[in-house]
Amino acid sequence: MRYLILFSFLIFACKPNWRIDPAKVKEELQAQAAQNTERKIKVETRLGDFELELDDRTPLHSVNFIRLVKMGYFKDRYFYRNVYEIGIQGGGEYFDRLNYLVPAEYLDELRPERGTIAMARYDEGNPLQSSSPTEFFIVTDSEQASRFYRKYVVFGKVTKGMAVVDSIKKERSYDEKPVIPVKFSMSVLDPK
Repeated sequence: MRYLILFSFLIFACKPNWRIDPAKVKEELQAQAAQNTERKIKVETRLGDFELELDDRTPLHSVNFIRLVKMGYFKDRYFYRNVYEIGIQGGGEYFDRLNYLVPAEYLDELRPERGTIAMARYDEGNPLQSSSPTEFFIVTDSEQASRFYRKYVVFGKVTKGMAVVDSIKKERSYDEKPVIPVKFSMSVLDPK
């Protein structure tokens, strides 16, 4: 038992500190902006790779996402949900929630259209509709996703490899859950 406790402690102690003070999210992300200016990401999966570019018009979401990519949060994660006709969802699942939410950055010109990436959000206890820091979805059908306008913050788009995203969406699912979830890892393409 003592070894199990020690092993658990070592695993926890070696993990990066992904958390942010929930009362100071905006301030902390703004303070980290200068160290997280990258905007291009490579996503590797067993079905192929694709690339994302984050939008500077949503600085809090972009800085948060790049920060987590660089810290290794999005290594060996899963696309764990095929959202009916809308798209694919992935990132940190319920059991791995971080302790903060990202303030909403809704912009009229950033709509949920095919190829865009948006952050998911928790409905419970979230009257400001702030975003999850780790759960995101990629839209595969503009028409079906139009009802998500101003409900989920769009903060980037797929710039290369949309066919891979479509392949992930076509994986066999039961009640929105892929039978074999697609594992992914993210890395920064334009390191500074």
